[in-house]
Formats: sequence, structure tokens, C-alpha cells
Amino acid sequence: MKTLLSRKLSIVFLILQILVTAALIGVAFWVGFIPTKYMVALIAVCVFLLAYEVFSQMTDKSYIIGRILCGIICLFYVGGGYYCVNTYSAIDEMAGHEVKVDQISCIVLKDDPAQSIYDTKDYTFGILATNDRTNTDKALAEVKAAIGQEPTKLEYQDNDTLIDALYAKEVKVIIINEANRNLIEDYYETFSTDTRVLNTHNVETVIKKEETLDDITKTPFNVYLSGIDVYGDIKTASRSDVNVIMTVNPNTHEILLTTTPRDYYVPLSVSNGIPDKLTHAGIHGVDCSVETLEMLYDTKIDYYVRVNFTSIRKIVDLLGGVKVYSDYDFTSDWGPSFKKGYNKVNGKQALAFCRERHHFQQGDYQRGRNHQHMIEAILNKAMSPDILPNYAKLLKTASKNFSTNMSRKEITALAKMQLNDMSQWTIKYANAKGTGGSMTTYSYQSRKLYVCIPDYDSVDKISKKIKKALKATPESKAKEEKEEAENVKTSASPAPTTAAQ
Repeated sequence: MKTLLSRKLSIVFLILQILVTAALIGVAFWVGFIPTKYMVALIAVCVFLLAYEVFSQMTDKSYIIGRILCGIICLFYVGGGYYCVNTYSAIDEMAGHEVKVDQISCIVLKDDPAQSIYDTKDYTFGILATNDRTNTDKALAEVKAAIGQEPTKLEYQDNDTLIDALYAKEVKVIIINEANRNLIEDYYETFSTDTRVLNTHNVETVIKKEETLDDITKTPFNVYLSGIDVYGDIKTASRSDVNVIMTVNPNTHEILLTTTPRDYYVPLSVSNGIPDKLTHAGIHGVDCSVETLEMLYDTKIDYYVRVNFTSIRKIVDLLGGVKVYSDYDFTSDWGPSFKKGYNKVNGKQALAFCRERHHFQQGDYQRGRNHQHMIEAILNKAMSPDILPNYAKLLKTASKNFSTNMSRKEITALAKMQLNDMSQWTIKYANAKGTGGSMTTYSYQSRKLYVCIPDYDSVDKISKKIKKALKATPESKAKEEKEEAENVKTSASPAPTTAAQ
């Protein structure tokens, strides 16, 4: 001990290691996703290394090695702390999104003399009579404040009649939600080049969140997975072409993936009973998609996760590619080809796999099936040790390309549960069915669009499957597996012979 106390530099090294050790353990507790058994192991290792450092400084033979080792240990601890903080920050950034932002634009023809909203005092504004009226009224209030008077306005029933009125100069300026732009350009291809934006109002709306679960690691729940049809910023509002309800039962380690066709012809939560394409619900916000699916399947959706084209490409690439199952041999419209069976795909190929529908006899139904295959492939890879080399980059990318209303506490609780037991999950599928048709919709009341008219027998069966998955217990799962095994054994048994009879 006298030798240790006489070496002032040794004391400095010991204090440094104590401080860095305390910081690492503190950060590990703070992030909250490390299971107790790993925390105990971490503390034990840290105490052992600290004890070794103390004893190494008491002798003449090992004190130099001890100091070198101390430096290495401290660097390792700092790296571990960095990963923990990075994880916490990434989860915090992607979690708790409870506000949606709508961009409401005032638009004129390209050659219109008005250069700003202040030049529209004598203009007539074209607006939609009912669709997205709340946001439109908020934009009109800002226009009124800018021009100092109530703006003159004419109302139209849908995008077609509104855009036609602008081109015909019945009105000189129109108000639209930018989320409708892609929908408009499906039928007015030169709309963006024919017009320009005078002003855009950002309208923030708090998304109503369901009650927080008491313990997400023990209570089954539904998550809505929404895939919007744009690249770039995940905050951009647009049509939701992927509509999957993921029913998660942490007690049985089962996941039910229910996919609903994008063109499903159902009343939206905002359409006053008028049917529309399910994909158009995304234009009104993720909360509208959630409420619409809750109405359809008579179930409660607790959370949502939102991704877009960019999300899929980047995440799959950072996972080092995934192995996805294809039901058919096909070449996609975007180039990549796939064989029946498992295919190793990168981000570009994964996106092409998810978007394809034209080369399938069942069209959008098979695309929905492919979405399920891709979700399963990503989940399997994300829950494996293979992600560790790109762990930091993966989290950073995920934080920029995913948004969810699940809280950071809930996400870390699920991560902690999975790290604790590394259980294998059983993934099952359910697919809503329907019949193609041509109908007017809430979004387009003056034009018939292709829609998928629901088969409500399939909807009812799916509703029962979701409820069953939510109520399942380990005991009921074991009983069901036993019955299935007995049925397989019975069906495989040869028919009795005449002699035996």
C-alpha cells in the first residue's frame, strides 16, 4: 500500500478508471434497455478490472502493464458509453411523435401577377367544401390576417373540380394540402409546372394517443405499420400504400401480420360515412389511417410506425441485406429479378420487391403478401447478432427514417425484454380480400376510380384472428400446437385395410 501511495501517477490512473467505470455503469442504468443479468455481469467485470488495477500498482513488475491496461480499459468504457448514449438518443428521436404537420398551400397559375399572399386581396379563393376543411379554414384565417379582410371564396366538391376551376380561371388562387399533390398529379401531370406556390401554412395537430399500456412486455398490443409512397423526409404526408396491423403478443412470442389492400373501399374516419380508398386516409394523417382500420376490424390500435421508400432502402442496406421469401419467380418494373424461395436482397432490391404488383395475377394482394415477407425478413435480421457491426449507423439511420408514437420507455422495455431472453418469435399472416370495381370516392366525387370492394367475410375472420391473438396465453398456445400436431398425425395415418376391419 505504501508503494501505491508513493506513486502519484498510479493514483491518477486509478482515479481515472474509477470515474470512467462509474460513468459507464451510470449510463448503462440510465438508458434502461440492458437486462439485469447483463448489468450484474458488467458491474462484476468492472469491479474485477478495478481490483486488478489496484494490485498491479502495488508491485514493481506489473505497474507499467497496469497503466497501459488502464488506458485501454478506459477507452473501451468510453466507447461502450458512446454506444449507450447513441442508442438512447436514436430511440428518443424516433419515439413519441404525437404531432402531425400539414402543409397547406395557396397556389396560383404560373403566369399570375401575384408575387405574395398580400397581392391576393381582390382574388377569389377556391377551396374544398368538406375535405380537409379544418386545415383549410386555418389557412384562410392566416390569409385574412395578411390581406386585412375576409377572403372571397368558392367551394368545390373534390380535387378535380377545384383544379379545373383554377385552370378555367373561375378562381385565381386555390388552397390545397400538399399531401394531395401526388394524388392531383396522377390526373394533372403538369400541375406542378403549370402553377406556383404563393404561401404555405404549417398546421400542427396533436395526434390523440391511446392510453399507455401498464407493461408493454406483458400486455398484447396492435401496431399500425404505414408505408407512404414518397422518398425523403419521413414527416412528409402522403398516401399510405402499405397498411399492416402487427398484433404482438409478448406472452406467447407470436406476431400476426394483417395486410389490407391500399385500394380497399371503406369509409374513412373523416369522410362522414362516404367510402374512399384506404390509401387516401394517409393524406389526412396517420391518425386517420389508424381510426379507419380500427373501424374496419373492430379493434384498438395502440401504436403506429411510419416509414417511406427511403426508410426501406437505407435500413435494409445497413442490416447488410436480408433474406426475403418470394412466392413466385418475377422481374419487377424497377429492374431486379427474384426467384421462388429465399432471395438475398439489398436496399434497392428490397424496395423493388415491396413495390411490385403488376406482374402478379393477384396484383395488390400478392404485393401485400410480399410486404409481410419483407417485414418478417427485417425482423429476423434485426433480432440477430448480425446487426452488431453496423449497430451505431443503423440506429442513427432508423431515427431519421422511422417515426412512431411509442414512447422511448416502451421501446427500451421491449428491447430489454428481447435482449434478456433472445426468444424466437412465431410470425403468422392474415390478408383481407375483396373484388375489383370502379366507384366514386370521398376524395374524388366526380370521377370513378379503381377500388377494391371488401369481402366482409374475410374482414370478420381477420377481426376474430386479431382478437384471438391478443387474448392468447402460453397455455392456450401449447394446447393449440398439440391439437395441430394430432391433426397432422391423424391425417398422415394410412386408412385401415379391409382385413383389419
